[in-house]
Amino acid sequence: MKIKCRRFLAAAILLLALVFISTAMGQEENAFQWVVFSDTPPQSAMASDGSKILIAGTGTFVVGEDEHATGGGTWATFDASGVATGSGKFRVTRLVKFDLAPGSAPGFPNFHAGLAFLRIVYDDGSEGVLVVSCSLNFFGPTTPPSVPEGFSASKGFVDYWNGFINGDSIFIALPRQQD
Repeated sequence: MKIKCRRFLAAAILLLALVFISTAMGQEENAFQWVVFSDTPPQSAMASDGSKILIAGTGTFVVGEDEHATGGGTWATFDASGVATGSGKFRVTRLVKFDLAPGSAPGFPNFHAGLAFLRIVYDDGSEGVLVVSCSLNFFGPTTPPSVPEGFSASKGFVDYWNGFINGDSIFIALPRQQD
């Protein structure tokens, strides 16, 4: 009888530990790193008039904690004929919204598909929103085709929205920091 009781107790303790670990891991996935890769050719999005913005950057955000976000990167704008019209750096000021999307990355359990809206400030004083979207489909078709890959951005009154075709972006779940 003592052996059965010990086995039951050991199994109960193990089960509780597994439940605690899986619950804690689920709670940790409210902190993410976002990345818009700068590769060749650089990431760009186009406005209705044919002008473009190039974006590269990285940062972090925490969902549910006053939409805390960090990071930034570089930007450059070009008119429709390809002439440079400005460049500099941008800084993320807050997370507006983030939604996880279905999909997986075999071998990379912390990689996630999703859509994030980030408020940004450009170093020339203009403001905007950076939309980062990741489909994870470079790992194979695991995310619905309605989830684009890449970014779009606004800068002042200009919306560079047509840019999700050649994008490379990712969301990486980060472990929660202990207090």
